[in-house]
Order: sequence, then C-alpha cells, then structure tokens
Amino acid sequence: MRSSETVEGYARALYGLASVSDAVDAVDEGMAAIVEAVRSHSGLRETLMDVVVPGTKKREILREVFAESVAPEAVAVTASMVERGHAGLVDDVAKAFRALAESERGIVVAEVTTAVPLDDALRSSVADKLAASLGRPVSLRERVDGSLLGGIRINVAGRVLDGSLSSRLAAMRATLSSTPKGGEV
Repeated sequence: MRSSETVEGYARALYGLASVSDAVDAVDEGMAAIVEAVRSHSGLRETLMDVVVPGTKKREILREVFAESVAPEAVAVTASMVERGHAGLVDDVAKAFRALAESERGIVVAEVTTAVPLDDALRSSVADKLAASLGRPVSLRERVDGSLLGGIRINVAGRVLDGSLSSRLAAMRATLSSTPKGGEV
C-alpha cells in the first residue's frame, strides 16, 4: 500500500471515530498537539521512529504523554500508527484529517499569503469577507512570504486574488516598459 493510501486510510478511520464521538474539533486540536510535540522534542521523535523500540512500548509512551491532554481518538490512532511503524506519517495524517473534516463540513480552505503575519482582527476580517463572497464558511491557511513586500495573496476555490505589492510593482514595470519613451503619445 502506498503511503498516500495509508495516510488517507488513517485519516478516514480517525474521522469516523471523531464523528461518532462528536469530537472532530477536539481530535483536530489533539492531532495538532501531537504533531507539535513530536516536532519539538527530538527525544520523543527519535523514540517513536526507532525500529528497536517495541511498538507496545511506543504505545505506552504516547498514552503517558498525551492521555490527559489530547482527545482519546487522536491518541489511539496515533498509537496504532506508531506501533505499525508509521510514525513518520503522523503529520500527513493530521493534515489529511483536517482537510477531510473541512470538506465534510462544507468549509472552503483559502490559502492566504502575506509579507508579515496576520493579526487577529485582519484574520477575522479576511475570513468574514471571503465567507460572505463564497456563501460558505472559510478556513484560512496562512503563510508568510517576505518577497510579497506587502499586501495579500489569496488562493481560494481555484482562483488567485493577488493584492500583493510585488505583483503591483511587476504590473507597473510591464506597463512602463511597453509605453513609448520620452513622453511621446
């Protein structure tokens, strides 16, 4: 089985568990917490990836670390993945789960790229305006790209809305380079 099929299978199983227990948001937050912990703690990451450490021991470690703070469905599926040697797919499963949950809820994902991080007020304003325009709830995926210089670029529903300073400068360059020289009309 290819890793993309494995990721999709785990994400669907996790979504099924989360739906039955009406804990989709809690599971999403739990998966994000697990991914962050694995990324930021090299000892935990190395232990979970180590083929010498038995799967049952890895399961115990996950339960000890996350049982009190993370939705049990997220812990159970992550432990199952790790026990089967799929620890390297946890981040991908978390992303696939979030995408599946948003799709099932009819939420449109908008990729928003800015030169600096959005503050809460601007984030809310962008999400509200996009939701009003699309007639559906919107979830923002934010990226920071200093090459934009300023402004915002939004990729949503197959369209790109580019209000970045870098694109405006490029458009001005193109206009100026195509106009006659010396002020002639």
